[in-house]
Amino acid sequence: MKFPRRLIRHLETPDLPLQTLQAIRRLRRYLEELEAACILKARELGASPADIGEALGITRQAVYNRIHNLEQRALHDPDFVIPDLSGEDIEGAEHEIVDLGSHSEPH
Repeated sequence: MKFPRRLIRHLETPDLPLQTLQAIRRLRRYLEELEAACILKARELGASPADIGEALGITRQAVYNRIHNLEQRALHDPDFVIPDLSGEDIEGAEHEIVDLGSHSEPH
């Protein structure tokens, strides 16, 4: 996954508050998706909910809740995307991030 530098540049221009707010919204979405992918990958690699919770600063029960919520969102929200961290779809993930950074931004 490529870090969305374009969104960060928008955060550095607070003289355009609406564009900055849009960038913040998209960056939150990116971080949410990245966190979801990392939680699932950590579980796949054998990390316990307690390990994940410690890394995130939350309880293991909160980790169980997040995993459950991720499963539910994946079933019911067609816009929810969990990035592939395996390296096989990196090119597609980069393209998606660029698209996120270019929505309704003036050029």
